[in-house]
Amino acid sequence: MEPHRGRERRGRAQNVLGRMYQSGDGVSRNFRKAVKCFREAAELGDALGQYNLGRMYLLGTEINRDCQEAVKWFRKAAVQGHEKAQYRLGVLCEKGKGIPQDLKEAAKWKRKAAEQGEARAQNHYGVKYARGECVPRDYQVAYMWFLLAASQDNKAALKNIDSLAEKMTPEDISIAKQMAREWKPKT
Repeated sequence: MEPHRGRERRGRAQNVLGRMYQSGDGVSRNFRKAVKCFREAAELGDALGQYNLGRMYLLGTEINRDCQEAVKWFRKAAVQGHEKAQYRLGVLCEKGKGIPQDLKEAAKWKRKAAEQGEARAQNHYGVKYARGECVPRDYQVAYMWFLLAASQDNKAALKNIDSLAEKMTPEDISIAKQMAREWKPKT
């Protein structure tokens, strides 16, 4: 077995154990042990472990709330392609929490997340296209993003579909639906 394979497996295993401690699934719920497992997974390079550790820092769950530490771990997971970490990193860049505010960087990470299928990021891009914020206003593209997010039960996207449909022709809606059917996530 290659050494990096064993490292990857240990990282995944530590992340799973961390989730078990976090939720109390099969073990007594213990946030301190969850943090310890997530940290080990994160340090082994496991993107999901990095994301989970970032969330713990962001939320301050049995660990001192530290947005800079959250950004650090979200960034590590984001560069590995973890879409939820990309979205969270984008939000923190946009708000300037734990990192200097950078709207261009925020848009980059949220776009990557949306293109991989992260529902909150897809809804975000739907809003941007519907309003014409930082992108040209395009109701068809907005509707497509809302449909994609809504297909994952994103409640905000479901509402946005209804309100945007009032501004669109049936033909525009048909085109947007076709775009959504043809959409493929980028990996």
